[in-house]
Amino acid sequence: MMALDAALSRSTSAVAWAPSASTQPSAPTIVVPAVHSWLVVVDSVEEAFAVADGYAAEHRRALESMRDYGALFLGEGTCVSYGDKVIGTNHVLPTRGAARYTGGLWVGKYLKTVTYQEVTDPAASARLGEVCGRASRVELFEGHARSGDVRAARFGDASLPWRDEAYA
Repeated sequence: MMALDAALSRSTSAVAWAPSASTQPSAPTIVVPAVHSWLVVVDSVEEAFAVADGYAAEHRRALESMRDYGALFLGEGTCVSYGDKVIGTNHVLPTRGAARYTGGLWVGKYLKTVTYQEVTDPAASARLGEVCGRASRVELFEGHARSGDVRAARFGDASLPWRDEAYA
């Protein structure tokens, strides 16, 4: 939780709501996570954004200027429970800072993604072949390098200095 007011943060923190949570049917699963929650009092909204982005936590209520989050719940009319249960996202969100590089689970995670590449301009293929040859040799991928070399020679004016040794 992030707050600009220490008194407000104490009244809404895990310590304050844990006693009422203990009367709910799901009390064992509520009280234990409350012990592991965090509370940060900051001086400004900008500082709250910076701190929250550093945590990259799975749940956030903030303004649109944040970028590392699993789910963003905007405004007082929106709550985490809505996102978990009724408005389209779900409860499977990145934890332990994973929001720095991934978002929450959604239907697209189950879809097969395929890609294709096609270079139709001969000059572009020749130039790409030259770059591919250099980059591949840096990584010691000689087969990839020679594949690029062949295209650089076929579609450009590059030579194949290794050709004679390959066929010797």
